[in-house]
Amino acid sequence: MENLKKKFFENGYVSKIKIFEKSQADEILNSYNDFLQKENKTVDLVEHKSKTHLFFPWANKLIRNKNIINLAKSILGPNIYCWNSLIFYKKPKSEAFVSLHQDQNYWEIIHDKALSIQLAITESTEENGCLKIIPKSHKKNYIHNDLNDLNNILARGQTISHNDINKDDLINIELEQGECCMFHGNIVHGSLKNNSNKPRFLFTMRFLTTDNKIQNKYYYNNATLVSGIDTFNYFKKEESTNNVSIEQLRIEHKKTIIDQFEKYLNIKIKIKVITKFLMFFFEKDLLRGIAYKFLKKV
Repeated sequence: MENLKKKFFENGYVSKIKIFEKSQADEILNSYNDFLQKENKTVDLVEHKSKTHLFFPWANKLIRNKNIINLAKSILGPNIYCWNSLIFYKKPKSEAFVSLHQDQNYWEIIHDKALSIQLAITESTEENGCLKIIPKSHKKNYIHNDLNDLNNILARGQTISHNDINKDDLINIELEQGECCMFHGNIVHGSLKNNSNKPRFLFTMRFLTTDNKIQNKYYYNNATLVSGIDTFNYFKKEESTNNVSIEQLRIEHKKTIIDQFEKYLNIKIKIKVITKFLMFFFEKDLLRGIAYKFLKKV
């Protein structure tokens, strides 16, 4: 584990780490496909992709998976929160992409102790739009701007100017089903569109040490304690399916997403009175769904 830790901090990532067998990835994929084929509300088709561990039982189990937790502990130590989990799903021939960015640029956490573990539910290749990383870029902070492109999967569209990086430095993080890549919170990363005839499904988990604080102006401040203890109490603790039903977690999920929706409006509009007025309407699923359709998030 010491060699892995050394490699992680030197390069900003480690990859091709097997978490489980292809058969387990297929079970998750089949469950997710079943969900997509149902008649879901528009809001659910969008909002399940963030804080996913509060929406799907399989996701809640994954953030507590022994292999995943041991991997995170090897870098962060014993006391860890899962602050977020996300689905990065690209349909066949999708134009969707993730602009090049550094997560910690907009997380604004108080300590440099955060990482992501991205797990391949389908295979992830250059053709279907795999993760791309610039090794060792976590050692430098880049200026970011918001890129207004409806195909950008990132909600705020945060991106590093192409003039500030050398694209030749980018490497492809190709993964087989059940493998993962663990990367530093400050590494430059993104992905291109899916040129294949098959979907690409990556599940990403964000882990933080318990002594961190999130910039609550921009992000929710609740998280699931997945390892150790928390003596700081900076985060509001989420329940897990060990203690409550997935239906109860989905109620918390909706509250969290609506709160985040309001925070994004504040970023864009910057006048809280107007935001509060709009949220009177956007608290309703139907109207948030219309907004998502307008923004082509469905």
